[in-house]
Amino acid sequence: MISWINEYIKGLSSAEYHLQVSLLFIFLIILIVKIYKTYHRYRYINDTATSKIASAAQGYVELKGMGEFIPGLEITSPFSNRRCLWYQCIVEKKNRSGKYNSWSEQTNDVSDQLFYLEDNTAECVVIPEGALVVPSEELIWYGSSFQAKSRGKLKSWWFSRYIGFGLYRFTEKIISVAEPLYVSGLFKSIQKKSDINSTEKQVEELIKNWKKEPQKKLQRFDLDNNGKIQKQEWKLVRKKAIEEVREKQQQNFVHIVKKTIEKNQPFIISALSEEALKRKKLRILSIYLVLFFFLLITLIAAVKF
Repeated sequence: MISWINEYIKGLSSAEYHLQVSLLFIFLIILIVKIYKTYHRYRYINDTATSKIASAAQGYVELKGMGEFIPGLEITSPFSNRRCLWYQCIVEKKNRSGKYNSWSEQTNDVSDQLFYLEDNTAECVVIPEGALVVPSEELIWYGSSFQAKSRGKLKSWWFSRYIGFGLYRFTEKIISVAEPLYVSGLFKSIQKKSDINSTEKQVEELIKNWKKEPQKKLQRFDLDNNGKIQKQEWKLVRKKAIEEVREKQQQNFVHIVKKTIEKNQPFIISALSEEALKRKKLRILSIYLVLFFFLLITLIAAVKF
């Protein structure tokens, strides 16, 4: 390979040589940044424990659940008019310059509408703005005019992004309704209304109400069936009262997950599972590393020449 590089360099003028060495160096810097970001995201996905929505700590979390509409806020993709939780619709136009073609972006419409993530404990509102989104479906098609964005589409292979016929290229990415989702981001619980009484007062009030109907409310705690609630049994009464008060308090909060203000914490919404997402990140990282070492060897050979 090095001999081939040397032969190639011999055919370059001084200006071409310096330009291409400079470009190689720039590409290496870009690859280093991409390798760092990809590895950093992989570590966050791998190292962050999954939380339940109802008991998630305030701050950066990892959640898994089912994506659903918020009642009254249905979302449809502007290209296919399909119901979805999130979409990105891109229109690109082919530019011809001599022997070469390039694509310039004409429009890029990304959904910022809210939707629910639900698990078996609660639901939270997902604010998708600024997220790194891994969609459940990506379609690419071509057309001779801008109007082809609403015509029938065929699911494309990866090379369809680069090979196709038509002046316009259309890309539609969506997350379907009722899709299992992986989400990592900043989790916050916002109180709907302030509670006048503290938790302690609410617990005491609940126990007081139970005492008014002892046969109905307290008999379940009479473990020895002697008709009285003993000291140890009152501990069970209090524990149950605390659980019910806290469960009721949960209903006064709206949970949200959104982009974190910390740049090193990725905000990810993925239709791929956590394991599939980790495998994807490792594949991308492997490609970047192979390309990095190839360019590094080429740069070293060019400089030594």
